[in-house]
Amino acid sequence: MGVREQRVLVVDDDREIRGLVAGTLRRDGYTVVEAGDGPEALDVAIRLVPDLVLLDMTLPGMDGVEVARQLKASPALATIPVVALSALTQEAVQQRALAAGCERYLTKPCAPAALRDVVAETLATVASRASTGS
Repeated sequence: MGVREQRVLVVDDDREIRGLVAGTLRRDGYTVVEAGDGPEALDVAIRLVPDLVLLDMTLPGMDGVEVARQLKASPALATIPVVALSALTQEAVQQRALAAGCERYLTKPCAPAALRDVVAETLATVASRASTGS
């Protein structure tokens, strides 16, 4: 094939949720890397440059909005799509996440099929943008 598997960074401080999300994506053939807090997420993103970041909004050390802002502020990481994955359902939180650069906002718990669809759609949108140069 020659094309490497797409790499997804899953960021959540809840190990169980992180494991469920990672397992779902691994079964679909994605390479999954995990981080348990904001600073670790930024470190992993810098080292591995994932194709997509699934980001919890409530993290120790640095919340998801700040992680998204820092990812988008870095020239090397700014084009990586970020999808918020959070138990917070308030409209204000969703707006802050989107304003910080998140492409989509998914609420937990999230059905595996919905997670798969959002990941696939987001990666396809980014690939389409890259091929058209827009």
